[in-house]
Amino acid sequence: MSVPATDPIHPTVDGARPARTPAARPPTSSLPLPTRRARRGSTSFWALSAVIVTGLVVGVVSLSALLVSASFREERIRTVLATLAEEHEGLSLQVVTLSSPVRVAAWARGEGFVAAERVDVLRVRARGAGR
Repeated sequence: MSVPATDPIHPTVDGARPARTPAARPPTSSLPLPTRRARRGSTSFWALSAVIVTGLVVGVVSLSALLVSASFREERIRTVLATLAEEHEGLSLQVVTLSSPVRVAAWARGEGFVAAERVDVLRVRARGAGR
């Protein structure tokens, strides 16, 4: 009886696969392998990263300082505006009081002015008008 040929891809008649043979090692070369350095990143990358991060931090801090300064300036302007509004109200009341006709007439009598008994209104025509 002859033994059937074993095909590694197809199972044998009894259903078992034949044992695999170890693969042959590739021939070793006499050239030395280059030594690999651990990947830590280049110095220029870290320097550039540090410059960018530092710039961003300085920018954020500067922007924050500007916002705080603007907030204090706004508060100061609001205070000045409130003070000026109160002063405006007081001065407006003073103008109304001082310019009342009764007060002006009393002041004029005190200064020796005499009220006119008869008032004449003179109308003056400008030259060249009404031709």
